[in-house]
Amino acid sequence: MSCAYNDQNAFIGLILGTGTNACYMEKLQNVELWDGDLNAPKEVIINMEWGAFGDDGCLNDVRTEFDVHMDDVSLNKGRQLYEKMISGMYLGEIVRLILAKAIENKLAFNGKGSDKLSATWSFETKFISEVESDTSEAGDATRKILEESLHLKPSAKDIKIVKDVCAAVSIRAAKLASAGLAAVIEQTERKNLTVAIDGSLYKFHPKFHSLMLSNLEQLVPESKVKFMLSEDGSGKGAALVAAVCH
Repeated sequence: MSCAYNDQNAFIGLILGTGTNACYMEKLQNVELWDGDLNAPKEVIINMEWGAFGDDGCLNDVRTEFDVHMDDVSLNKGRQLYEKMISGMYLGEIVRLILAKAIENKLAFNGKGSDKLSATWSFETKFISEVESDTSEAGDATRKILEESLHLKPSAKDIKIVKDVCAAVSIRAAKLASAGLAAVIEQTERKNLTVAIDGSLYKFHPKFHSLMLSNLEQLVPESKVKFMLSEDGSGKGAALVAAVCH
């Protein structure tokens, strides 16, 4: 709502933060349960609750052992499976589980972990953003996280491994989010639209924006898609709705 006030092509809303969700404008003729006003513009906003995609098992083929393990220790096991693969609350834990497995197999840190890394949720998702932002040749920012926050003793090789793992988890998350968004774009049947987007993952991860744009160019090449950052979307959107109703 807040972005549509400034851009009338804003037909999709997307949150990529601690959690994730999406909404879009749908034609009333496609909404089977609609029993309200049928007058123009004959469209309604659909809250997709898309974080629950996959709860029926349709994502099982792409879920890894790390996704399964992370889900097992979550507060809502078996639910919000799509969200658990792409949102900020969970990405750090996925990285931690991968690093723990690498240490167990003596592929990183000489097979020596730390009590801190062994603790569930100790690898914060903000660390991923910081690692992905680390452009120094020696990986100074990454080393600082590993030494000061996780009490590890990294070699140059270990730093490279951590950077690669963070990049892989980020790329997968962006691809999964883009795939869902591409499906919504196709459902709207619009060739020129704006996606109103908000959330800490999108705002603070240095590569998420460019990764998603690149993915969408491949998935929906016939559509011209623009992202518009929604600042305080909830507050402004609620104010606009209240003003219209009044």
